[in-house]
Amino acid sequence: MKTNITYPLGGIVMIKKVEKEFGFFSRIFGGIEGNAKDFIPLVKLHVENKLTHSVAVHQILNTYPEEHMKQLGMKKMVSERSLYRTLERIGRNFNVLHVKYQNFI
Repeated sequence: MKTNITYPLGGIVMIKKVEKEFGFFSRIFGGIEGNAKDFIPLVKLHVENKLTHSVAVHQILNTYPEEHMKQLGMKKMVSERSLYRTLERIGRNFNVLHVKYQNFI
């Protein structure tokens, strides 16, 4: 028998609505992903984590099921290392992101 999986949809719905109406994530974070395939979905995962559970980065994979990550646009389950690489890339490009965000506002 298959186990039922439940997870909150509020954060996912909000992120999808913001992306659909304003193109926020693609406008702000587009162009800095480099070779990362799931960079923007990982950014969405970090934002959604802060909106709902706000768990530590090393606990994200234990907290959110694979179905949850697919809702955010990831093709497969990611590693903890990928989560940290995403944060590192955001930190390295903070000045660029800050300017893009100010222009967006």
